[in-house]
Amino acid sequence: MTAHFAIPATTVVLRAVIQRRLDATYGALTAPTVSVEPPPRPAPPPGGGGGQPAEPAGVHLFLHHAAPNPAWRNMHEPHMDSGGRLVGRSPLAMDLHYMLAVTGADLERELLLGLGIAALTRHGVVPRALVQAVLSGITVPPNPTKLLERLPTEPLHDPAHQPEQITVAQAPVDVDLSTKIWSALQSPMRPAAHFLVTTVFLDVDDTYPAAEPVKEPRVGVRPGPRRGTTMPPEVLTVTEAVP
Repeated sequence: MTAHFAIPATTVVLRAVIQRRLDATYGALTAPTVSVEPPPRPAPPPGGGGGQPAEPAGVHLFLHHAAPNPAWRNMHEPHMDSGGRLVGRSPLAMDLHYMLAVTGADLERELLLGLGIAALTRHGVVPRALVQAVLSGITVPPNPTKLLERLPTEPLHDPAHQPEQITVAQAPVDVDLSTKIWSALQSPMRPAAHFLVTTVFLDVDDTYPAAEPVKEPRVGVRPGPRRGTTMPPEVLTVTEAVP
């Protein structure tokens, strides 16, 4: 099982979902391109004068945090053999936190934010067929020179690699956390919404030795007193037997 490109592939799928909604809404007009970069800093005023130039319309889907999925992390404990060697691993499942921010002049920013929120919300559960269609639509050059050019081979639509479908939900973010994020980006605050995307699996091709077969069967016994009574020590109950 391998999912080395699971995180960027998820971002590509979400970006395609938003871009399709923008293209359908703008129609014959030129729709802005969805970027996966953080919102940019404002351009300096021309000639060093006062005032800020109008920002071009833009949509930014920025992944700012990834955390282990608590449900999957606690569902399977690592397996150890009698010698203390690791013979199995818990699934490495991640939750991805995105910020959807928009730029533009006048009220076009609010228009773009609404389109982006609607596109992601209407795909609360991303169909596997859509994931496969988006990834298979990426053009692969004859002689790839970058690692990410292998992105179309990511099997996010395969239940064997992604046991759960990718879900998208708007995440509540208070003003304090939002301010900290914008401060870290060193960018002025723009209209934005935050989304939680789960669950992305990052299992890699690890192999483990097979468990040793049982060499000698043994029968274990222990006293089995009834509730409220004390059973004589000579009375024993068979609790486990290995044929």
